[in-house]
Amino acid sequence: MKKLAKKLQSQLRAMLIKSGWKKLHYTYDDYIIAQTVTFKGFEKDNERWVEGQQRFIDSWLSELPRDIVLLDIACGDGVGLRYFKLLGFKKVIGAEIDNDKLRVAAESGYEVYKQDIHCLDNFENDKFDVVYSSHTLEHALYPNTVLNEFHRVLKPSGLLFIVLPFPDKSNDRAHCGKFILGTYKDDEGRYVINYIESFGYKLLRKHYDSFRENEIWLNFRKI
Repeated sequence: MKKLAKKLQSQLRAMLIKSGWKKLHYTYDDYIIAQTVTFKGFEKDNERWVEGQQRFIDSWLSELPRDIVLLDIACGDGVGLRYFKLLGFKKVIGAEIDNDKLRVAAESGYEVYKQDIHCLDNFENDKFDVVYSSHTLEHALYPNTVLNEFHRVLKPSGLLFIVLPFPDKSNDRAHCGKFILGTYKDDEGRYVINYIESFGYKLLRKHYDSFRENEIWLNFRKI
């Protein structure tokens, strides 16, 4: 973890300057504190967010075969996991960095792992048919590292489902990845789609939603 932190820290300034954002001064430790302490919340306590996640799963994932291997990345307190269980999915795995949320997520009955989204070292290459990322990538200190890890753990032609606030006007320190992703731009998603595709993905579909907040829904295939 220390090696990862050093690597991430060494890249941070150049990437933020490239993205055009020069006011956000973040160390890796700042990032961890922000995500697990300062801006910590439990999705299960927000009925609209629970319903919003269920709404996305019903719309885009409910028709998937029930025996696929699916990773719910940054699964939080397991709202998505519990709904996947209700729908009969057999092989879902959760990953989350916050200990308190992880304990609640484990109550879903699925395997859950403590993992930094930048380093999914519990999972071998080509493990998952699907990676499901709901309101995760905008929290990443280095979205490029996260997208490379998603690509590594996805099987050939595996599916990536991403939900992002869009355009993202939320707290800058909580959503530190939005400047690199370009989700703060009101550009019909062109920048963020091109960015994600540059890491070896092909866009299959997109959709805009506003049930929870203004969002963009994206579905990619690994190429």
